[in-house]
Amino acid sequence: MLENIKSAYIIGVGGISLSAIARFLHARGIKVYGSDLVYNEEVIALEKDKIISFKLGSAPAFVKKCDILIISSAVSRENSDLVYAQMIGKPIYSRSLVLGELTKGKKTISIAGTHGKTTTTGLVSTIFLKNKIKPNIHIGGVLKNINSNMLCSTSDVFITEACEYKDSFLSLNNFVSVVLNIRPDHLDYFHDIDREFVSFQKFVDNTDKNGYVIVNNDDDLSRKLMVKANKITFGIENDADLQAKNIKDDRGQYSFDLFFKNENFGRIKLSCFGKHNIYNALACSGVSIVMGKNFKQIKKGIEGFKGVERRFEVLVKKKDRMIVHDYAHHPDEIRATLNLCGELGYKKIIAIFQPHTFSRTKDLYEEFLNCFEKADEIWTLPIYPAREKAIKGISSYRLAKDLKDRGKKSKYFKNFDDCYKNIVKNSEKSVLFVILGAGDIVYLANKFKNKKK
Repeated sequence: MLENIKSAYIIGVGGISLSAIARFLHARGIKVYGSDLVYNEEVIALEKDKIISFKLGSAPAFVKKCDILIISSAVSRENSDLVYAQMIGKPIYSRSLVLGELTKGKKTISIAGTHGKTTTTGLVSTIFLKNKIKPNIHIGGVLKNINSNMLCSTSDVFITEACEYKDSFLSLNNFVSVVLNIRPDHLDYFHDIDREFVSFQKFVDNTDKNGYVIVNNDDDLSRKLMVKANKITFGIENDADLQAKNIKDDRGQYSFDLFFKNENFGRIKLSCFGKHNIYNALACSGVSIVMGKNFKQIKKGIEGFKGVERRFEVLVKKKDRMIVHDYAHHPDEIRATLNLCGELGYKKIIAIFQPHTFSRTKDLYEEFLNCFEKADEIWTLPIYPAREKAIKGISSYRLAKDLKDRGKKSKYFKNFDDCYKNIVKNSEKSVLFVILGAGDIVYLANKFKNKKK
């Protein structure tokens, strides 16, 4: 598909995944045009590195110039540039198809799951990097070890985050497939968990017969997947090939003994916070073992992992105040992040939450009302719509009101500036603010990040 392509126009190039695609295409010598509705940090970086020619909003001139058009699942079918491209017969490809094309002919390590994909992709990548191997990397966040969301190399290994939304990950042909967990999500597309499970089964079926499938044996649905390739299981509670034993918690930072097939390989201390990251470390250990890495190399990579931006990223840390930013936008993720916050010893936790999409908020509304147990206060911000139009009766104001009716102390803020002022003027002792969400709430977090510089 990409062999004879000289130019490509990417709609939504400011998205973390599509900005990485832009860099991969540029590395192949393809001229890249891009547009987006916002002029964000990703776009600024692409322009600075002379990767793209960019236009804010509609860019019909780019449609005319390009050989192919590339879009993400978030682009509306009513987008004027997309409609124009269809009218003049311009080839249109999804982000997932292009990613599949970029991985073709490589030993592809695809990391899937409702939660933990980005961190696990970062951990796997760091194990390779710390052992002086430069794989191709495609990740849904900025990996601090390389200060980028991608790495292009001549290696035959391609490590990628594999997103299930609209079956995107089915464009990948995997040598190693990882399934971290399967939970109800993206129900605007899947409609129910059964269809979502079928999608994950197809993902696993796309694994090379001589390859490996690595699954979480503590996750009920992951455990039910039928595997034709070589299977490696991991877990803490149930028997598995890879297990974490003798787990110790040091204020949210965990260490454990890594067992593989009942043999104690040695002790690992996580560099990132949270018990859920033990599962991510087990999964990446499984990938590393089947890719020929030894325990010393695994330990070096896991302990040398610097983290991913927006994944429990500490913005401010003082004696009596901490501000953390986390990408959590699903009830399970929010609960895990708040559980971790509870382990850090602060007297008060204030969760600042921007729901991501109207459909997710509607479909999981009851779960959202019940996932803030560990928060002393919840501050909500307007829903980030992404690709969607508003749904009547679904709002962050209503969420804050319903939380209050259930006895939770909650507030609704109309904008980031008002919320920021309330954080700054708060003078309580021993308080932890956790900024939660996958949308443009990043701008609120960046007010603190930029203040540090």
